[in-house]
Amino acid sequence: MTSEKQSTNPLGSPASLKIVALGGLTEIGKNTMALIYGNDMILVDAGLGFPSEDMLGVDIVLPDISFLKEHESKLRGLAITHGHEDHIGGVPYILKEVELPVIYGPALAIGLLEEKLNDVGLHDKTVMRAVKPRQQVKMGCFSVQFIRCTHSIADSYSLIIRTPIGTIVHTGDFKFDFTPVDGELFDIASLTKAQEEEGILLLMSDSTNTEREGYTPSERTVWKKLDEVFANAKARIIVTTFASNVHRMRQIIQAAIKYDRKVAILGRSMLNLAGIARELGYMSFPDGLLVKIDEIRQLPPNKVVIMTTGSQGEPLSALTRIAKNEHKQVKIVAGDTVIVSATPIPGNERSIANTINELFMRGADVIYGRDAGVHVSGHACREEQKLMINLCKPKFFMPVHGEYRMLVSHAALATECGVDAENTFVMENGDVLEIFKDRGAKIGRVKAGIVLIDNSTSWPIDHQTVQERQLLAEDGVVNIALTISSQTKEVLMGPDISIRGLILPRGVSPEEFLEQLKNDVLEIIAKEPALKKMSGADLKAYLLGKINKHLLDTTKASPLIQILLQEVALKGTESQKAPSKRASNS
Repeated sequence: MTSEKQSTNPLGSPASLKIVALGGLTEIGKNTMALIYGNDMILVDAGLGFPSEDMLGVDIVLPDISFLKEHESKLRGLAITHGHEDHIGGVPYILKEVELPVIYGPALAIGLLEEKLNDVGLHDKTVMRAVKPRQQVKMGCFSVQFIRCTHSIADSYSLIIRTPIGTIVHTGDFKFDFTPVDGELFDIASLTKAQEEEGILLLMSDSTNTEREGYTPSERTVWKKLDEVFANAKARIIVTTFASNVHRMRQIIQAAIKYDRKVAILGRSMLNLAGIARELGYMSFPDGLLVKIDEIRQLPPNKVVIMTTGSQGEPLSALTRIAKNEHKQVKIVAGDTVIVSATPIPGNERSIANTINELFMRGADVIYGRDAGVHVSGHACREEQKLMINLCKPKFFMPVHGEYRMLVSHAALATECGVDAENTFVMENGDVLEIFKDRGAKIGRVKAGIVLIDNSTSWPIDHQTVQERQLLAEDGVVNIALTISSQTKEVLMGPDISIRGLILPRGVSPEEFLEQLKNDVLEIIAKEPALKKMSGADLKAYLLGKINKHLLDTTKASPLIQILLQEVALKGTESQKAPSKRASNS
């Protein structure tokens, strides 16, 4: 499927086009793509990702931008396809470390970015320019044309990118919605014109829904179910959706107006988006429709709609706190209707299910799930993906925006549609795809890892810390303190041992386990003659390995082990010192 060769130069020939994804391949999120030709490089999108359940304490996942820093002098600008966080959320972090001369994108995405950069004091670090449909912009040797596409956020674009060796298409996130809420249709004409007049050398296409047959329903189909729910609800209506889904927010507001309800918005990101979208004309509503959350107490329940963030079960989101009865201003009461107008991002299924369970337990009527009719995807299913491939008729094909199995499935679909199998490229983040007019190959790799962010700090979390948190959560912790002779390696004091969160063998009390573990540690030290030649870190690492193996054998667990080791040089006869018998569970 993928032609591959090795090269000592990861960027290959200066007379070829290189495609390097720093994020967005073999995963959902943090879409960040670099295109390089000669001394010019541009970015397509700069997004963030969301942590998996095992990334304890992590709020945001970002791509490693070491490659961008290394080639900063080549960077000519950034083209944004739309305003979702997984496409623009990484921009502030990039600007902190890299000079980005210009950012082009849809007016809505630029408006959201301006808000972000103002919040962190980076508004003067770059130039941002909103584009109009079919507008072309120059960035170095690249000419980028923005053409309207349909997605789950207003003002979305696909890109036709003209390079010195040919024309390529980057779809961005898309579906073919022929009855869009805002009336803005996919600009199929510009795609077919580029194909007929220039030919498409490479198509990079959204793979998110490649495992789903058929077509993605139109956003307009959600209205029928929303209208039904609003008509039948006897008390408050609480709706959660993606904060950036302008089309969905627009329909909720239309329903509120129709049924004479006031709207309160919970969640800063959603409130900001509503304001920016109204200012730019992507939604409209009369003054006085929106009320502050503390004003809903003065209104009858059947006159209230609450729009809130938390559709992904985020621990600190408004909906999760409401479900847990921890929100100061909103409490669920019997008769409330809660609409979950979203589907889970992979990895969030359990947290969303927990939130829905808690809402039911508090007496709410919860409407959720793929078959409920209150949500449709913003991504193309297989028939639409076939349509995209057949409209572009590319020589080369590279699936993007999806987990590995999705990319493989999408590449196979391209082959079904007539693209030569040897011209399809299933890539991973960091792989370098080199394209000439007549051939393409994967030629090597650049550094492309992840950076973990805790929003409560201003610096990244190192991976070791996250791994230690995982060990603590899964297998607990064992602390061991002891003092030994630096000359003979005899134990002079200790070991003092404490355990937390460790599941003990059946029938063994904590006191018995600690006493036995203490004796085992003493035996490990006494029976190993090689210890006499070790000191410092080497000695500590050796003990760590031995104790870890011993605990794995006896408890079937690998807890986090912390050893506080003190070596003491004593004068006189050390054999007079007896090991301490102390062991504690404190």
